[in-house]
Amino acid sequence: MNDGVVDSIVDLASSLIEERGAYGMSLGEIAAGLHISKGTLSYHFPTKQSLLNAAAEHCIKTVGDRLFAWVDSVGGAPAEEALGALCEAMLDSPGLRLFVRLYNAAEPESRLEEIVDRAMNEWNVMLEVGALRMKPEPAARMKRVLPAVLPFLCGLAALNADGDYAKQAFVAFVLG
Repeated sequence: MNDGVVDSIVDLASSLIEERGAYGMSLGEIAAGLHISKGTLSYHFPTKQSLLNAAAEHCIKTVGDRLFAWVDSVGGAPAEEALGALCEAMLDSPGLRLFVRLYNAAEPESRLEEIVDRAMNEWNVMLEVGALRMKPEPAARMKRVLPAVLPFLCGLAALNADGDYAKQAFVAFVLG
């Protein structure tokens, strides 16, 4: 399998999904956009669902890498700084916005639903580890609201919120 072609397909599909939603793009549009045949596209991704799954795996890796970097950086930083860094890590990348689009497109009992649910569980564990690395008082507050942290961040991503306002809202939400 030609990884360059696959990466190009997943990148273009991801851009279109983020812009228009999972069902706002077609396989023919992707083939035309990359100047490849529909046969080449279907060789790598026989169904639109298989392409959505690949896009999900790609964005989950991107967001997961950013979360790992955040966990590594927390180490006793002041609460506002640590939470602001988390918000930036999650919102400064198209990964979370793409994830929200794919999450909303996941059909019940589908492979895509399994992929996004697994990611949410893994990310919640990483958030808990990050909270444990914070100073005791903000860590306790973070742990209390932990079940709502990802949905809150996903909501900000869905609104394309970024910058200082998003950080301030997130820090206020967690530290209350």
